[in-house]
Amino acid sequence: MAVPKSPFHTCLFYTASALSRQLARLADEQFLAFDLSPSQGFILLTLRRAPGISVSDLASELFLDQSTVTKTLDKMIMKGLVQREAIGRNVRVFLTGKGEEREADAKAAWKKLRLTYTRVLGAGAVEQLCQDLVRSKGRLDGEED
Repeated sequence: MAVPKSPFHTCLFYTASALSRQLARLADEQFLAFDLSPSQGFILLTLRRAPGISVSDLASELFLDQSTVTKTLDKMIMKGLVQREAIGRNVRVFLTGKGEEREADAKAAWKKLRLTYTRVLGAGAVEQLCQDLVRSKGRLDGEED
C-alpha cells in the first residue's frame, strides 16, 4: 500500500527546513574535507571580499545571529585564521596570513557545493530558488521589495 502524501509537503516551514538539512549535509561534506565548517568557510570568503567588516555587518551579510558569528570567530581566532581589531569604538575582523591561504580552500569547497546541487537542480532552478528565498526572507523581516 502506498503511503499518502504528507500534508506537511505544502508547509513552507517543513519543506524549507527539509531542504536546508539536505543542503547542510552537502555543505558539511565539502567544507569538512578542508577542515572547515561551512560557516567558517563563508566567513573566510566574506573577509577576503570585505576586509575589516564589523561583526554585525558580517552577521547580516551571512544571515546569521551576531552571537553565532562571534562564537565562530572565536574558534577561527584559535585556529589562527582571523583576527579582531578595535578601531575606535568598532571591532573589525580581518584575515590573517593563514586565513588568506585557507580562503582558497573555502572557495574550492563552495565551488564544489554549488556544482553538486546545480547538477541535480539545474542552474535556472537554483537561481530562481535563491531569488525567491532572499525575497521571502526580506518580506518576513519586514523589508520592502
